[in-house]
Amino acid sequence: MKPARALVISVLLPASVFAQGLPPAASPSPPPTSDEETIIPTFETQKLARTYILDIPAPRGQITDRTGLPLAQNKVSYNLAISFPTPLDFTDTKAVAFAREKIDKAAKLIGRSIKISDDAILRHYHNRGILPLEIAQNLSKSEYEAVKDQAKDFLVVRPIYVRTYPNGKVAGQIIGYTGKTGRNLDGIIDNHETLWPETEGRDGLEQTFNEMLTGKHGEYKITFDKDGRKTSEKLIKSAVPGNNI
Repeated sequence: MKPARALVISVLLPASVFAQGLPPAASPSPPPTSDEETIIPTFETQKLARTYILDIPAPRGQITDRTGLPLAQNKVSYNLAISFPTPLDFTDTKAVAFAREKIDKAAKLIGRSIKISDDAILRHYHNRGILPLEIAQNLSKSEYEAVKDQAKDFLVVRPIYVRTYPNGKVAGQIIGYTGKTGRNLDGIIDNHETLWPETEGRDGLEQTFNEMLTGKHGEYKITFDKDGRKTSEKLIKSAVPGNNI
């Protein structure tokens, strides 16, 4: 049986990305049914794990001035990634060859040199092969336009949140800044790990009001059959944006 083609655009973000001030209603997470099992993934069980529940980081709330103009806000950025077919039964040689073919195609599409080692490819394939392997981050507008309608055959464009400061360094000591949290996402998958690194306030208002600015995770479920083939993936709970201050 041929593996299903990967979706061109991974729709992981709630509507709040595009209307930050209007938090989406959260959908309750349905309880596992008798034919579905959520287990703790390990190297040995990754190919046979039937259900993963992964967390979607919520957008941070905005920081605004007294007139409501944003001093710190979020925007959607796009990363380009490779999606490996399931079940994960490639040899190391075939996994690297598959990835190299997609990387070469992606580099031609976006006009950017993409460097990734064979070791990094294999580490991802063995530990996290059910998730896309990011090969290019923060696509420019021209890169995104070049690839958005061409990404297919296991190339995917993934939307993520990035923190931006419209006024640049103006009042930077007061507003502060954010940094990424958590471990590097190259090890064995844990249930309820985030799909991409979260950010936290590291200085200024970003740090002082970090708890208020931080939203609540959404949840994304990926299900496999007994042979390790992906059968479904869906958003089961929308992320709730943080509060504006």
